[in-house]
Amino acid sequence: MSTPAPPELRNRIWLINPRFQLKYTGMLVAVVALVMLVLGVVIGKTANTAARYAQIATLQAEKAMKESQVNSQLTRESVLMSGNPELLKVVEEGLSETDRQAEANLQAVQNNRAEIEMQRKLVLGVLIFAGVVLTLVLTVMGVFITRRVVGPVHKMKRLLRRVGTGRLVVTERLRRGDELEDLFDTFMQMTWSLKALQTGRIATLDATIHKAEESGASPEVLDGLRVLRAQMVLGLSKRLTRTSII
Repeated sequence: MSTPAPPELRNRIWLINPRFQLKYTGMLVAVVALVMLVLGVVIGKTANTAARYAQIATLQAEKAMKESQVNSQLTRESVLMSGNPELLKVVEEGLSETDRQAEANLQAVQNNRAEIEMQRKLVLGVLIFAGVVLTLVLTVMGVFITRRVVGPVHKMKRLLRRVGTGRLVVTERLRRGDELEDLFDTFMQMTWSLKALQTGRIATLDATIHKAEESGASPEVLDGLRVLRAQMVLGLSKRLTRTSII
């Protein structure tokens, strides 16, 4: 038979009732995870839409630059065919400026697309990290909160078994912060009522024993009454054995 864990060790057990605590902790985590999933889908769609528009803008800028380059080449060829050097110089300066502007526009669009893509990845990473952290935090909080409910229930079950054996003295109390204080107070009032009733019965039994002694009752009857009284008194005595506090 395994040796029971000491009270100070059992007091640190988080999963007093694993089935109950994990069930409702899992429900809490599942609801929050569902909300985060919906938010993640909405944010992800928004980020993907922005990235798609940036890609379209980049393709349009690349297309416009290619068309500009083709038009510039055709213009140069036409001017060259005219044989006018001054016109060629002026046109060349204008076309070069147009090409530089087209390249600058393309570079700006590409930079914007890269920035949007980086922001999209950052948002996705933050969502995943926040989801993991929130899940862990909710799990710990769920177990902690349910422990504040399960602990008193577990203690009252154990004390009810003691009371059921006739041991009516209860010296334990709930921990600070535990729930179900009203229910525990009702249980304590029940034990006090039972102790008062037991005390009254002992007083009645004492009177009966006294009358039996005066009437000369047989020793067997008196011994039986005294044994019954000892059993009843035992339930009102404080046990010195330590009980686990959970």
